[in-house]
Amino acid sequence: AKRFYDAAILSAKEHKFVHEEALACELAGHFMLESGEGRAALPYFLLAQKKYREWGACAKEESLEKFIKEQFGTETTTETCIGLSIPAEPDLRKRRAS
Repeated sequence: AKRFYDAAILSAKEHKFVHEEALACELAGHFMLESGEGRAALPYFLLAQKKYREWGACAKEESLEKFIKEQFGTETTTETCIGLSIPAEPDLRKRRAS
C-alpha cells in the first residue's frame, strides 16, 4: 500500500495537483500511523500541511498542525499559512515496495 500512496503523491506532484498531493500525503500518514510506523508518518503529515498551505486551505492546515502536535507531542517545523518555512519531504522514490 505504501508504494501506491507514494505513486499517488508523485503523480499529483508531477501534474501540479496540489490539493490531491496534500490529501494523498495526509492519507499516507494516517496509513503509516495505523501500521505502527509513526516515525515514517510524520514527514507525510508535514508535507501534507505544507501542501494544504500552498493550496490555501488554511483551516485544514491548522487542523493538521493541531493533530501533529497532539499525536507526536511536538511543534511542527512549518509555520502558518502566512509563513515561509518548509518541512523536509519524505523520499518517495526510495521507499521499498510493500
